[in-house]
Amino acid sequence: MTGICRRFPSRVPMLCVLVGSMLLAGCATPSRVTTQANEDAADAYTQLGVAYLERENLPRALNALDRALEINPRHAEALQALALVYQQQGENKLAHHYFQQAVNAAPSFTRARNNYAAFLYQQAQFAAACEQLEIASQDAQYANRAQLFTNLGQCYVALEKFDSAREGFQRAQSIDPRNARGYLMLAELEVSQGNYGLAWEPLQSYLQLTGPDPAALEMAIDLAHARGDHAAAADYQQLLNTN
Repeated sequence: MTGICRRFPSRVPMLCVLVGSMLLAGCATPSRVTTQANEDAADAYTQLGVAYLERENLPRALNALDRALEINPRHAEALQALALVYQQQGENKLAHHYFQQAVNAAPSFTRARNNYAAFLYQQAQFAAACEQLEIASQDAQYANRAQLFTNLGQCYVALEKFDSAREGFQRAQSIDPRNARGYLMLAELEVSQGNYGLAWEPLQSYLQLTGPDPAALEMAIDLAHARGDHAAAADYQQLLNTN
């Protein structure tokens, strides 16, 4: 789940012209033009590789991303995409290497950290996954930040750090009150800790957001009985039977 620039000597002197007394018209040197061309090419190959990855054409994705990294070995997007390709191929050592390269090349690349954390979680490296998510959670501008905190809560559940997990799920709710998965995971956490009263409210929020869900309805039936609200349990049972 982060350039090599060729420099060509200029045969014709470049002319910078002053317009008026204070306006300087900048002129591009050959090295700057070449560097920009290389970056544009690396970006284009990366976009091509990502497009192939989305179509699950992994050999062509590899070819395009390798070409991008030949041009710019520290292209964070290409490094991360290459990690995802290797992850899909089951090449876990290579995936780990390229995820690490991506976040080293661009420490603020939050999406790469989130994907890296997901990869680490799949490998049962829960502490390392939580560490990456903690760093990623500091990015207040990240579009999927609520989902990120939900992932962090799930990671802490795996470490049996339940207070930290609860804090993660609650943080997700405060960022995006319509983040349904966070409510369900908080309800499951409270049930696992025997806090049936605390599980009721987040479960209700989840059902309101998603509609009938068999697993959630079964949990609601159990919780209603635990609360002594047998009428509500019967209502949920009827709803479960019709779905």
